[in-house]
Amino acid sequence: MIIRAMTVSAAVFALAACSGIATLRDADRIAAYKSQAGLTASAVDAAGRLHGVVVTRRYQDRFLVDGKDVYRDVEYGWDYEQGTAVFRVFDTDGNLLVSETRPNESVSLAPEERARVEALVRGYPDLAAAVNQPGDVTFWAGGFVYRSKDDRYCGEGSRCVRAIVSKDGGYTEVAHAVVDLMRDRVVYPFYKPAGDPVADTSKKTGKQL
Repeated sequence: MIIRAMTVSAAVFALAACSGIATLRDADRIAAYKSQAGLTASAVDAAGRLHGVVVTRRYQDRFLVDGKDVYRDVEYGWDYEQGTAVFRVFDTDGNLLVSETRPNESVSLAPEERARVEALVRGYPDLAAAVNQPGDVTFWAGGFVYRSKDDRYCGEGSRCVRAIVSKDGGYTEVAHAVVDLMRDRVVYPFYKPAGDPVADTSKKTGKQL
């Protein structure tokens, strides 16, 4: 009995140690998702950076439970603390019934995310003059979520969004940038759709696409 107790204690200790290592690794991974190192800051209020879970879509649907049709509130969103899409289901009283993280899933942008993309692009030093010019300048940042496995900034855990800015009723492109909302930074101010992104470190200024 004594030997068994010692063995169990050792196993519990080992599991706790492994759990601690996993927690540290997760913390490092998430910190990397949010790193702003080497990226140029936009002239925006840092307090506008997105946090927590931002709900991107919510609707009511009907489910079969114990042979009866019941209504449930279904919710999709993006978790800015974990760098992942989330899926949740609530009953009509607001009680959480299902909560899932979906790391490989992309979800559409919420209005506050679109607003933050626009603010970051408008405030970016090398783009400000072009995108803030007088006239009918239009931002398109609703459905252009960008992710590539091996991309330096837009890989796992990123919330990269392509922002296309145009004028003349959309016929003249003014700028094409990529913003990572996890980092709260413009990561590619001069994006090339036909090839690789031109990184922020290129220091190209005043260029219109």
